Amino acid sequence: MSDDNEIEIWDHLDELAKRLRRIVVAVMLTTVLFSAIPSDLEKAVKLDFEGYTPLISTLITFIQDSMLPEGVILIAFNWLDTFSIFVMMSVILGVMVTLPYTTYHLFQFISPALYADERKTIYMFVAVATVLFVIGVAYAWVILLPTTFTMLYRFVYTSRVMPMYSVADFFNIFAMGLMGSGLFYMFPLVIWLLVKVDLIEVQTLRSNRKQLFVALLIITALLPDPTPLTMFLMSVPFYILYEITIQVLSRIMHPPKDDTVERGLEASRRILDSGVEPEGSGAPSG
Repeated sequence: MSDDNEIEIWDHLDELAKRLRRIVVAVMLTTVLFSAIPSDLEKAVKLDFEGYTPLISTLITFIQDSMLPEGVILIAFNWLDTFSIFVMMSVILGVMVTLPYTTYHLFQFISPALYADERKTIYMFVAVATVLFVIGVAYAWVILLPTTFTMLYRFVYTSRVMPMYSVADFFNIFAMGLMGSGLFYMFPLVIWLLVKVDLIEVQTLRSNRKQLFVALLIITALLPDPTPLTMFLMSVPFYILYEITIQVLSRIMHPPKDDTVERGLEASRRILDSGVEPEGSGAPSG
């Protein structure tokens, strides 16, 4: 490797490090802001901090009211449970709010190496990924998580067991459910990429439906506190999405054209035009 190439690589790494530092600083500042900002901004503007309640605390209460069945009371089993949840929610909000800023810097880093059509592909990829992730999160919020908590709650009472619900367990299931559902709904993009780079064919996707469904059941069984209903609510929409992906790819992805015949005809024309006889076709010498 020449010295010029080595210097260029170090320049790129230095630029990447600078952009990553900006991203980390932005996430940290936003996290601190969300952990300190009061839920009542009108009081904060008037510098009235009586009954001060952080926005994160209000959000934690809202999540409990939206997800938990009526009558469920969460318990902190150690001193750090509520604090760790407070920090986790602050970090999640900080990452989500700064996500456009993060995407901007990462795109600016790779943009000089991309052609115009590749930039358009990335724009579309990011837009579709965002929409699919939001759909997955919305599905988990509206259907998956409330149904899961209700079923687990009823199962406890049918077993005649004194319930003690951990606040840490609840928010772990909540966070994993939202993230898992969002990532699950982005899986069609993974399939599209595999087909795009010719690592897998659409016909292979069609012929392996049963194996995929079994693997899907195994993955959902590994989720935190799985229940048959949870596995069903995760697997069925994903399988429907998988079938839709296959149908879409069948229409937009065409197999490479076999041009063997055209190349053979072109070679024959060149031979005829140049007047050169193919090897072995000449008359035998006397």
